Amino acid sequence: MIEVNLELIKKFIPVVMMDMKEPFEIDAMAYTVFQETKRSSSFPKRMVEIEPAKVSFAIEYAIWYDYDIQHLYDLEHVWVYVGHDGAVQKVEASFHGKYLNMVNLETGEANLWEETHPVVYAQPGKHALVPDKRVIPMIPDWKESCMEKAGLDGVLVQDMFEMEIHTDEELQSMTESYIKGVYGFVPSMEFRPFLLEEDKLMTWEELKESIPGRVNRQIEVIREYFNE
Repeated sequence: MIEVNLELIKKFIPVVMMDMKEPFEIDAMAYTVFQETKRSSSFPKRMVEIEPAKVSFAIEYAIWYDYDIQHLYDLEHVWVYVGHDGAVQKVEASFHGKYLNMVNLETGEANLWEETHPVVYAQPGKHALVPDKRVIPMIPDWKESCMEKAGLDGVLVQDMFEMEIHTDEELQSMTESYIKGVYGFVPSMEFRPFLLEEDKLMTWEELKESIPGRVNRQIEVIREYFNE
């Protein structure tokens, strides 16, 4: 059994390729280790399956952004499955509420940097993850969502935070106008790697506890923007 510690978790952190004009950086990344099949706490519709014959453990990386180009905050995921020999066996990542295999379109193998870090591409502004930037133009409204459709969904309130994050019609309208006016952009489709700062890595429990505060701080920023 491989001992999973913080250094090992850092070893498999995904490298997220982001559009050169992307207005939002990753504000935090959380991890959860799976050594047996279990439902994800941060992606409740997802059962993370561990095949003991092939996989020693899997690490779920939950990637937090204060903004999506169409709504307040975003949470994306990468799952890295590690074999008994310590090598990456498989990589999956979230895509608009579902997930995709992160494989090289030519070889069918995971794209890796320095043998252990999965390389994934973030859809500009929306942050859904794909294995290759060539997939992005296949996504409906991928460009429009960053421009005329920016801010469309206002404040997003997930069920797990509905008691701590509150919105109303006025705030929804302000948020839509704020995101579109401040962050709307034309994607370049040229990409750069995002390198996570160490103080932004934490457990899922730590990130979950901080989320209402993170969202409510941005709500205050938006209110102050319109009240100046």
